Amino acid sequence: MELYLIRHGVAQQLGLKNDFTDERRTLTAEGRDRMREVARGLRKLGVQLDLLLTSPLVRAVETAELVADALGFSKKEIIQTSGLAPGGSAGELFAEIKSHTGVESAALVGHEPYLSELAARIVQSSGHFAMNLRKGSVCSINVLETVPSFRGELVWLMTPKQLRLFAKG
Repeated sequence: MELYLIRHGVAQQLGLKNDFTDERRTLTAEGRDRMREVARGLRKLGVQLDLLLTSPLVRAVETAELVADALGFSKKEIIQTSGLAPGGSAGELFAEIKSHTGVESAALVGHEPYLSELAARIVQSSGHFAMNLRKGSVCSINVLETVPSFRGELVWLMTPKQLRLFAKG
């Protein structure tokens, strides 16, 4: 299974004379534009999805919708899951992914540091693995086994700038 971990795009900040809670923060106009380009980069890389899961926080849902649009994935098929919200349970998330049979390619849209922790959990065999996904970054992992737990190998990690340049090239 190809697993794509996608960090949400640039969102509005808290405390700037707004009524936003963290859960309700939306992408900025620039964040939306950049994520559209990132998603076009994914399309140029040939990414196709069978499953698209997202955190229920607004900025992640908006990011997932932009990715869905670029990849020809129906917005109606995007699944919001608390397993990708901050503080989510990796075990519950992995069980949810496994419950969708026949999935060969899945994208998970969420937040830091949780996405990096998920990546480390999947690719780490021994020792320590550390990474930090910038907003709009995408990490591709080839999941080699799902039983007894998810295990795989890091295929690539691209910054939003790299994906945007790829989209233009």
